[in-house]
Amino acid sequence: MDRHPLLSESSRPMRLLLPVLVLALACSSHKSAKSAKYDPASETAGQQLPPAQGLPPPPPLGPDQSVAKVTGCSESPSPSEQDTVAHPPLVPGGGRESSATEVQLGIQPGGVWVSHNLTHPCCTKARVYVQRVMGQVNFLEAVEGDPCGVGVMCGSQVQAAAGVPPGRYNVTLRVEDPAGSTVVKQSEFVVEAY
Repeated sequence: MDRHPLLSESSRPMRLLLPVLVLALACSSHKSAKSAKYDPASETAGQQLPPAQGLPPPPPLGPDQSVAKVTGCSESPSPSEQDTVAHPPLVPGGGRESSATEVQLGIQPGGVWVSHNLTHPCCTKARVYVQRVMGQVNFLEAVEGDPCGVGVMCGSQVQAAAGVPPGRYNVTLRVEDPAGSTVVKQSEFVVEAY
């Protein structure tokens, strides 16, 4: 077979040069991969992620132990309509009834927890009670006291945790006020031993 003289001459240097170029390219990328360490934050640097909810971890609790913390308007030493200035309602224009927002239910070793924001009438206080029955944990939040002002609302933050033995639980947050009782959120969790 006769080949074209220019084609055979030009393809021979290319056949020799191509493997050298591939090897040089592979070595240069291998070197930069070794020197650059993996940074998981760099993958999300260009993405807008929602800010993380900064919940402090609930304290470790034994079965039948519970803890609750209510801050904001509910901890006012001398309740008045002025509490709305320091602790504005978390649901603007939400009406005259108490309402829970940004509700989070979760599990921890040996227990379950709830955290949320509460909008309620000024001069009232939120109290949290924990009720545990077979396979059920109820966080009952009672808004107690006499409201001051007409339709004046303020905000509180609520966190509570309950220790339970290992098992499957339905966890419920219920808000009770003079207007009635409302199940705000309900989830099912499997709690494992410590």
